[in-house]
Amino acid sequence: MLLNPLTYHSPKTALEAAQLYSNLPEARILAGGTFLLNNLKQLKKKGLKTPRNIISLKHIEELKGIVANKEKLIIKSMTVINDVFNSPHLTDNFSVLRTVCRNISTNPIRNMATVGGNLTSRYTWTELGAVLIALEADMHFTGPDGKEEIISVEDFLKNNARSSTIFTHVSIKKNKEHSFAYQRIRKLSYIDVPMLAVCVRTTFKGDRFTDTHAVMNNCVNFAQRDLVLEEFLNKSSRRNGVAEEALNHLDTKIYDIRGDDYKKAVFRVSIKNAIKDLINQKEKNDHPDH
Repeated sequence: MLLNPLTYHSPKTALEAAQLYSNLPEARILAGGTFLLNNLKQLKKKGLKTPRNIISLKHIEELKGIVANKEKLIIKSMTVINDVFNSPHLTDNFSVLRTVCRNISTNPIRNMATVGGNLTSRYTWTELGAVLIALEADMHFTGPDGKEEIISVEDFLKNNARSSTIFTHVSIKKNKEHSFAYQRIRKLSYIDVPMLAVCVRTTFKGDRFTDTHAVMNNCVNFAQRDLVLEEFLNKSSRRNGVAEEALNHLDTKIYDIRGDDYKKAVFRVSIKNAIKDLINQKEKNDHPDH
């Protein structure tokens, strides 16, 4: 299908892209293209208005790559998902990113789709949001004046993933004490889109859960923390039955929106399994020879 007429812009710097985005009417950002191009086709098919200007970030080299030091990991916005998956820097708390990247669609898509496109597409079911909230990651943006704005992934998604500036990179602090559990259920066996995702992060102090983030993506709203579950876990230890008991301490409005009883039940099973996974990880670390 041919697209409606548009003007294609190919800036060479993030600042140039930000200035174009600020000044051009009816402009959309093109990252990897796996979301936007399909969206443009659907708009035309429905007879709806399409953007007049497309600003591609493909040739902005400063927006590509992964950098790590002793304190943090930086993933630039135009880095494709497979490059994240294959990065040697995914150790300690960053290793959960490899699990998530492996779950994103198919290998050809992972070679096109970018971190920036996944986070800013405004599709509620995309994969990276929940895990990056659990990692307490920050998003960095460049405006038309060249000034940087930093906002947490959590706050960005609370604002419905809206921004009038150019997303340049995400930064994540290293923390060797964090443990992660990730559960993801696909919507259909033949379409690799998640129906829900659960990411629980904690730091065990002895047998006790501390500093817990329980992030849920019901794929209807953007990923969000279950503060009720977090409060329960932070008062709990890894005793027998804690995973089952946790299901009595959920922020029900997050899960009730899923509608039918089957999806609610799958969510509960995923939460229970995530908590059990954290406990099993702790036991293996405490007793590596068993």
